[in-house]
Amino acid sequence: MQKDMNSLYTNLIRPTYFMQISRIVLIVLSIMANLILVFALYYCIVMTDTDIQQGENYRIIYVHVPSAWLCMLLYAILTLFSIIYLINKHPLIAIISKSISKVGAIFTLITLITGSLWGYPVWGTFWVWDARLTSVLILFFIYLAHLSVLHSMTNTAKSYQIGSIVAIVGFINIPIIKYSVDWWTTLHQGSSITQFKNTIDTSMLIPMLLMLISYILYTIYIIVSDTRKEVLIRKIKTYVK
Repeated sequence: MQKDMNSLYTNLIRPTYFMQISRIVLIVLSIMANLILVFALYYCIVMTDTDIQQGENYRIIYVHVPSAWLCMLLYAILTLFSIIYLINKHPLIAIISKSISKVGAIFTLITLITGSLWGYPVWGTFWVWDARLTSVLILFFIYLAHLSVLHSMTNTAKSYQIGSIVAIVGFINIPIIKYSVDWWTTLHQGSSITQFKNTIDTSMLIPMLLMLISYILYTIYIIVSDTRKEVLIRKIKTYVK
């Protein structure tokens, strides 16, 4: 069993094998992501009731919350890939880490923008410097710092190594985001879903999870596509040389 797992891992990190299998994966991901997103949007807009207090404004929760979950999940995955890269120095791992960082930064920005739009009718302002909002903003800057390191150095291997260290150190911000509403007094509401309880009604939780699944599928699609592009660019540069 261990031998089979090692063989599978060896094949997956081979650029040639990755390019072959990813072509099929992209087609499947595209179909699944589009179908689930359409159904999720229909559920969010048509099948869910209007909130008594916030009216139609509350529906932004179906974009905001899944984006917030995903930007933290992606950073956790980025940290894991950064650790793996520091161990084996495989270029494909580095390329995937870069793609994860790009998508993570985008979803963090979406989280900040939708949070501001949702916060204005509720709090009367687009932004407050409370612990949750500030820590998410810091996460966005960490993503940008990681990408800046990767793009600013001419030595690719060294840039990925330093970028991996930046990503690993930056992980300390993830538990701060998660528990900020418990550790400090903030305007942001507390966690609705924890290890021990769920305070979100099922009618809201189902479409929220559907949106999250569609986001995850689109994220994988973007990461695979971006990784394929980077591999092809490196191949072209090798032939040119």
